[in-house]
Amino acid sequence: MTDIQNVVHSKYGYNQFEMFMMVLITGITNFVVIPAIIIIRKQRMDFQFYISIFTLITSFMYHTLESVDCKYFIIEEGGWHRLDNVGSIVCFQMLFTQLSDLQNLHLETMLNYFGLFVTFIAQAKSPWDLNYTVGPILMQLFICIFLIIKRRRLPKLNKQKMKKGLLILLAAIVFFSLSQDEYQDYLRFYHGMWHTTVGLFSFYVWQSKCDVEFTWQNFHTIPTLKESYYKDE
Repeated sequence: MTDIQNVVHSKYGYNQFEMFMMVLITGITNFVVIPAIIIIRKQRMDFQFYISIFTLITSFMYHTLESVDCKYFIIEEGGWHRLDNVGSIVCFQMLFTQLSDLQNLHLETMLNYFGLFVTFIAQAKSPWDLNYTVGPILMQLFICIFLIIKRRRLPKLNKQKMKKGLLILLAAIVFFSLSQDEYQDYLRFYHGMWHTTVGLFSFYVWQSKCDVEFTWQNFHTIPTLKESYYKDE
């Protein structure tokens, strides 16, 4: 009979309690982004909403399976990891499109689907090559910068919300850099903090073009907006 108290993680060498803690740190922290997803939905951003849900589910599944040393649930752990990569990349692409303040629903939708298309190909080519992860994100950034220059107008964003979001982003970048050596990051604590700070960052940045003031107290009570922010420039 197996002594579950002495079960050792095949990758990290953790015992059962440590594996449980890793689920909380790397799996459950994904749900910090739910308030931001609610804000996205209430602004009627359908593409962004479903991609965010997709990323939340795939990230939770991957990190939970990795934490409990489970190689297969519906699909292999590596499959969840690749899907998580796709969702994470597209979320950053959507963010750059959001911050570009294009004010054109058709153009924004085309850009988001184009980014998704490129990301699928890049991740199918080499999911563990950093170039094929960063490349699609930078591509979307450069496209958005080009469109801003061509339009000759800076994005009209809520400065207070952006300031709060960017301050949290600085912390997120620090945690991300500290989490890169997974064997030195005990229980993947820094990676869990990366999830947490990205969720908090998203709460502010995804309402940077909205006139409604979403707060931590009212975000779940404000009804879906009747009109979107698009003005079709």
